[in-house]
Amino acid sequence: MEVRLKRSRYARICLFSLLALLPAGAQQPWKPKLVLVLTMDQMRYDYLTRFNDLYKGGLRTLIDRGAIFTNANYRHADTETGPGHSVILSGRHPSHSGIVANDWWDSYLKKIVNVVEDPVQSPVGGEGRGASPVNFLAFTVGDMLKLKSPNSHIVGISLKDRSAVLLAGHRGDAAYWYETAGGNFITSTYYMKKAPDWLIKWNGQHMADRYFGTQWTRLLLDERLYEKYAGKDAVEGEWDRKDTVFPHNIRGNAHSPEYYDDLRRTPAADEMTLSAALEAMKAHHLGEDDATDIFAIGFAGTDVIGHTYGPDSQEQMDELLRLDRIVDQLLKEIDAKIGLKNTIVILTADHGVMPLVENLEAKGIHGRRAKPSVLEDAVRETLQKRFPGVPDLMVRIDSDFYLREDVIRQRNLDRGAIEQTAIAALMSTGLVEKAYTHSDLSSHATSVDPYLPLFRNAFFQPRSPHLMVLVKPYTYIGDRSGGTGHGTAHDYDRHVPIVFMGKGIKPGSYSESCGPEDIAPTLALLLALTYPLEEDSRLLKEMIQ
Repeated sequence: MEVRLKRSRYARICLFSLLALLPAGAQQPWKPKLVLVLTMDQMRYDYLTRFNDLYKGGLRTLIDRGAIFTNANYRHADTETGPGHSVILSGRHPSHSGIVANDWWDSYLKKIVNVVEDPVQSPVGGEGRGASPVNFLAFTVGDMLKLKSPNSHIVGISLKDRSAVLLAGHRGDAAYWYETAGGNFITSTYYMKKAPDWLIKWNGQHMADRYFGTQWTRLLLDERLYEKYAGKDAVEGEWDRKDTVFPHNIRGNAHSPEYYDDLRRTPAADEMTLSAALEAMKAHHLGEDDATDIFAIGFAGTDVIGHTYGPDSQEQMDELLRLDRIVDQLLKEIDAKIGLKNTIVILTADHGVMPLVENLEAKGIHGRRAKPSVLEDAVRETLQKRFPGVPDLMVRIDSDFYLREDVIRQRNLDRGAIEQTAIAALMSTGLVEKAYTHSDLSSHATSVDPYLPLFRNAFFQPRSPHLMVLVKPYTYIGDRSGGTGHGTAHDYDRHVPIVFMGKGIKPGSYSESCGPEDIAPTLALLLALTYPLEEDSRLLKEMIQ
């Protein structure tokens, strides 16, 4: 409890110590009624260009009327959902926010901790996890806006709890997310004591259950278009290597967690998110008065479908074409009720993704699949030989490793020797490019290593792995027989779209190097807020009229 109180107190200090940064009497000629932030989980930048000719709806509007940044790359390693979403509206690296991964090892609690896990809070509106931003040791544009404009409303909603919670920030009025335990959208006691009427009514419609017994089929009737833009339907290496072609059934029995989970692997995930988002927007009266509101919506069908079928699949193409229609419906609703002329729209993603290994090899690019156990077994066996009789010296999470510091202290072992032994074992697998220790990442020494700054930006000493591992390019470490993933410092995981659209923003294509870390300070500038920059981030002034 003492640790949690310290974290919470630190977060409050971050917020209120920045009051002095707010400009006294600053005036803005025009301010939006609504800032709409759209995050497309696992959306690679090339999704905008590859299917450009096929977009007819909301993505078409953003491409034609928005400022598009073509060279936007995350400046941190560990390109996962939690770290990515923590950056978008905070502009803070994981090294400052503490959001180093989706999960990390807590040496005090001796267990794995989820990024938004908060055992103090309870779920509201249905079964699920009681989540909050308690682990988020930074602030957002929304947090700063609320300090200057208490009547502003900040709401986040997403298929994923970590997306909704981290976008809403500490002072968010609400965050809502989908839970597979019951197929409902829920919130937690961090935001409210009981479920609001709109949420009870929406969950009462049992929208997730409506898809039971249906199939996911292609949106467009002309299969040749899918072959032209995405290639063949049946591709070796997709998901379980069995259910790889249209149409797709939704697995699981009615009303079961398996069914509610598998539903996320279809465009139905985004349809449900939109439906709940429109009700939340209405219930919270977003954009209805002169105080600027922020509404962050996380669409995550792209992520689950991308993991399952890969970024070059017909399934991902179909998901994006449907997402184009969903965004169109959303923008039209906002235009009718608030006015797009009164709205700033931002689109980005939390990370990219690696192509399927099999697709890479078909193009002559060497790729490789491996089980995480290959890394773990190599480290464990080598440490047992070097330190016989000493069990459990390390804990693995994904491709990274945590030292069991309590065991090291009890046995009076040499930490440096353990680290170097483990690194040698990792390198012997042929899967690893490099591994970084806390000493490497704490040092300010200059280096020609292009990946070192990315790992330093991802490093927060109390939570980061003691060995942060960079796997070789086009190496997928995963337990499934097929599919693909992300999480590395390679460019295919870091390159994402950034699009701004609204009054005072010059449409067009901008090729200067930038990153999602630049979104928050640039948005703050548009809202006449003084906002600190990271040392390596910048303002996207070239788009501002």
